[in-house]
Amino acid sequence: MAPIRVLQIMPAMDAGGMETFVMNVYRTIDRNQVQFDFLYHYDKPCFFDDEIRTLGGSIYKLTVRQDNNLPRYLRELRALFAAHPEWRIIHGHYSGFGMFYNPVARRAGIPVRVGHSHNTAYEPNLVGQLDRLMSSRFSAGLTDRFACSQKAGEMLFGQSPFTVLPNGIDTARFAARDAQRRALLRGELGVADNEILFGHVGRFSAQKNHPGLLKIFAAVRTRLPKARLVLLGGGEPGYIEEMQNLARSLGLGDSVIFAGVRSNMQGFYDAMDAFLLPSLFEGLPVVLVEAQTAGLPCFVADTVDKGAAFTDRVRFLPLHDEATWANTIAGASLRRDPDARRKAVDAGYDIHHSAEILQAFYLRRYAEVTQ
Repeated sequence: MAPIRVLQIMPAMDAGGMETFVMNVYRTIDRNQVQFDFLYHYDKPCFFDDEIRTLGGSIYKLTVRQDNNLPRYLRELRALFAAHPEWRIIHGHYSGFGMFYNPVARRAGIPVRVGHSHNTAYEPNLVGQLDRLMSSRFSAGLTDRFACSQKAGEMLFGQSPFTVLPNGIDTARFAARDAQRRALLRGELGVADNEILFGHVGRFSAQKNHPGLLKIFAAVRTRLPKARLVLLGGGEPGYIEEMQNLARSLGLGDSVIFAGVRSNMQGFYDAMDAFLLPSLFEGLPVVLVEAQTAGLPCFVADTVDKGAAFTDRVRFLPLHDEATWANTIAGASLRRDPDARRKAVDAGYDIHHSAEILQAFYLRRYAEVTQ
């Protein structure tokens, strides 16, 4: 029997937390029973394209986020759904455009329309407010709902029932320590053995608060002169250049390393001595799960749900208080947690747990609507 096919609806499949979680599930499920296809809202090459195709998925790319041509988008959606009667389940991770694709899917006879909340707030700008307005129509078109945390579900779905699904990772991969890999990566980055390497992983966007992160690190450097900072992630070139200029204006010079998007993330957690996450808002960040599983001390904005902490190496700090961050970091022990993987598994963050839940859900719902 051929596997059932589930359409994952995304903005695109670049290297971000939401995308990484979906790929973690895709790698882990039994693809003889459940296969994924992907619908993007940008027509561009993406970080995970090649791996998706290697795993057996098909990718469909529309241009609506580039040309804002909604009439064409709706025509293309209708044609796409009509051409793929095998899709009995769609799983929407793009809440803003759900007000468009959910009604089209319903009229096309797709009986299971799943929504997934990955965040607890919207960016504090015009685009964020438009996303909030559009996302307010998302829940009404759904038959089933998932969220990465209780707060994320309440934010997007209100009083509608939803299932909290942990953002699972491959805990064995991220907990594995490799001294040689650490030395090689620190050498590649130009970080000496006697320097303290702080790390951050996140796309360059307003939500991740890179200006605040650089100001925090500047304050840390006054207390720990041998500190270095590596920033991993992509984004708009103009915004990255703006952050590079800010780093120079803060006198950080070569102490900040802009490392771009990398595929060997577990190695970079090996290279780090501590992890910083001063985001303006988050759902349940995959990178924080990864960093904790690697055993790293984590210094995190108090805007992040405290339920995301499963080790005692996490300190929540006030968002706009650089001095408190710097004093706390300078006075903290930067020892790793040797038991971090067990704690991650016990807290439900192993990807096998998350994938089993989703796979069982897809198979059950498919059986219900095809009997």
